[in-house]
Amino acid sequence: MSFLRPKNLITIIICCFNHKKFLKECLNSLLKQRNYKNKFDIIFVDDKSQDNSLKFAKKILSNKKNCNIISNKKNIGLTRSCNKALKVVKTKYFIRVDSDDLVSKNFVYYFERELKKNPDLVYCNRIEFTKNSKKIIKNKKKNIFKMISCGVAMKTKKVLKIGGYNSLKWEEYDLYLRYLKFNSKIKNINKNLYFYRKHKKSMSSNKVWLKEAWEELNKKYTIKFLNKFGSLKS
Repeated sequence: MSFLRPKNLITIIICCFNHKKFLKECLNSLLKQRNYKNKFDIIFVDDKSQDNSLKFAKKILSNKKNCNIISNKKNIGLTRSCNKALKVVKTKYFIRVDSDDLVSKNFVYYFERELKKNPDLVYCNRIEFTKNSKKIIKNKKKNIFKMISCGVAMKTKKVLKIGGYNSLKWEEYDLYLRYLKFNSKIKNINKNLYFYRKHKKSMSSNKVWLKEAWEELNKKYTIKFLNKFGSLKS
C-alpha cells in the first residue's frame, strides 16, 4: 500500500468487481495522463473479485507512489466500497472512474484547471460507446439526471459531511441531490473527456429498473424537489 500525498488536488476512486478484462485499458488511460508526474492520487478498491482483478491491478499500480489499493475481505457492494475509499481520500476533490470505463489523456488536466477555481461540482461531456457505436453526451443545462456516477468532481469533506453514498438504486443522483441542496457552484467542462462503456445488461438499459429507481427518488424527495435539478426526459 502506498501513501497518498495531500498536496495533490484530485483523487480518482476506482471500485472494481470482476472487470479484469477492462482494467488494463482503464488504468493505463489514467497513468498516461498529460503531464502525469503523480499530480493526482488513485484509490483502487477491489470488491472481492473472482477473476484476479486485484492481482492484475497490483501488477499495474503497486509501484506508483500516488496509489492506494484496498482489498475487501468480502463483497460489500458498490456504495459501501465507495464510502470505504472516501474515508481515506486526502485530497480536496475526488472523481469516480468505473473500472470498465476509460478517460481522455487530458482528463485530469482540464479538471484540475477548473477545480483550482474552487467550484462545488465539475463534470465533463462523455462518449457512450459499445463495440459498434458511440454517442457524445453533452449537458450544458447542468441537468443532474443527465450525469452519471463517474466523471464528476466533488469536494471530499462536503460529501463526507452529508454521509457519503446511500444504498439507493441511483446512488449518484441521491448524492447529487443532497450535495447540491443548497446554493452550489456547478461547472461543465465542454470537452469529451470520459468514455462510458455501455453493456447490454446495464441497469440503465432496463426500463423496469429505471422506473423503480425514479419512483424510489420521488418517494424520498417528491417530484417538485427533483424538478429543481433537471429531468430524466431532457
